[in-house]
Amino acid sequence: MRVSNKYLAVAYAAVILSLPLGCGGGADDSPPQQDDIESRRQGESLDSVESRWKRAVKDKPTGITSTVELSGSSIVLTTRGQAQVDAPGVLVPAPAFPNNQRCVFLTNAQVGSQTGLLVLEGPQIQFTAGTLGSVDVGSATARTQPPSGSTTPVVGLTTQDNTSGANPTAIFPDDWSGTDKSLFFSDAAVIHASNLTLTGFTRGLLITATGNTPITGSVTVSSAERLYWDAKSVIQVATSTVQSPAFALGGEVEAGALASPELSASSQPPSMIKGKQAEVTLRPGNVKSQGSFQLTQGVTQQGEMLLPADVESAYDTTPVTVKKGQRVLIPVVFREKTLKGDAVLSELQVTGPGKDAVSVPLDRVETYLESLWTTAGQTGIGAPFLAIGLAPLSPFIALGEALGCLFSTCPRAFPIWMETGKVERFHIIVQGKVPPGTYEATVTLVGHNYTAQAIPVHFTVTE
Repeated sequence: MRVSNKYLAVAYAAVILSLPLGCGGGADDSPPQQDDIESRRQGESLDSVESRWKRAVKDKPTGITSTVELSGSSIVLTTRGQAQVDAPGVLVPAPAFPNNQRCVFLTNAQVGSQTGLLVLEGPQIQFTAGTLGSVDVGSATARTQPPSGSTTPVVGLTTQDNTSGANPTAIFPDDWSGTDKSLFFSDAAVIHASNLTLTGFTRGLLITATGNTPITGSVTVSSAERLYWDAKSVIQVATSTVQSPAFALGGEVEAGALASPELSASSQPPSMIKGKQAEVTLRPGNVKSQGSFQLTQGVTQQGEMLLPADVESAYDTTPVTVKKGQRVLIPVVFREKTLKGDAVLSELQVTGPGKDAVSVPLDRVETYLESLWTTAGQTGIGAPFLAIGLAPLSPFIALGEALGCLFSTCPRAFPIWMETGKVERFHIIVQGKVPPGTYEATVTLVGHNYTAQAIPVHFTVTE
């Protein structure tokens, strides 16, 4: 059974947001000092060094100013952004759980003098006039291959559900049986529809407080506030410009260039880039930034990280004691120092006689970044950036551990993909699951683009 992404996110957040995150330096509103950037001082507490390092980078810009234009058979942009979507275009609803029904739902839809819930069913619904307005976008794909049933290549947009609250409900006629479930499990997208003319649907229905009106042929929507459909549905347009506060971009790149005063000229375009504050225009087989953006990382055609990073950690080496069957958390403060390139983890190693009692939780990457890898893998895109693994190298906090956090300190995870300039802490978990005695172990964080961090762990297990 597949459940809407929104409901999964809410359920997960309900657990995680209730977890105590443990002690830390927290926010520090005091003014920055010239020596805040220094490494840990002798005898300085971890709270102090974390607070000082955070002050040192507060409000400082990150990334390097860049422009990009790339072309290729299939290029994907994943983001938390918005795009202006005007006619002409096509709405392609994906089969919705649980009845594989292909529907589009528009809420507060004004049709003539009536306002209500408009539902249109069909595999492809054209919008020939008007606009969807600014739409929350999760991804945009620019391919040279036309979609099924068409001879013209398009840009495909997927919407993103940034809404809160429950989906709307409605009572449907008997011949629309199951449509209420499709609506319940749909994902939403905020839109700003105006004078939108829709055609090509197999049937339609406008549900208002006073009754139901069948819709046939075509319909013009004077305004509508939200679009509900399956998360895999696509808006097809000839071209699209996406405003991206944060984004990842990659695919089967064949030509083009990434340019920056801080980068050496390269004869090959990157396989993938990650950045922020971008405006990107996509056409079939081509993507181009409008003006500059802040590049924070990339992957070359050889599968190597484009920007170096510099990771520093601070920790206590005092031995800890843990009772058999219990656990102790050892805090480690870390930072990325360059303020230019994200730091990406390659391998987590735990070695030494006490390794079986020591573990490190690893955090998942940003959703939009993970989405690029997932989309490329699912569509069979062959791209060098896929050699950089994003799957957790050790299990993240399992559900049982997360529920245990409700009654104790929850371990903080180390990021697989660390944003440049980040200052935070993670925990090394020591569990009393080895025979009583004194042990040593070493946790080594091996980076794709930073020097390995080796952290010694000394502990005693008692009865």
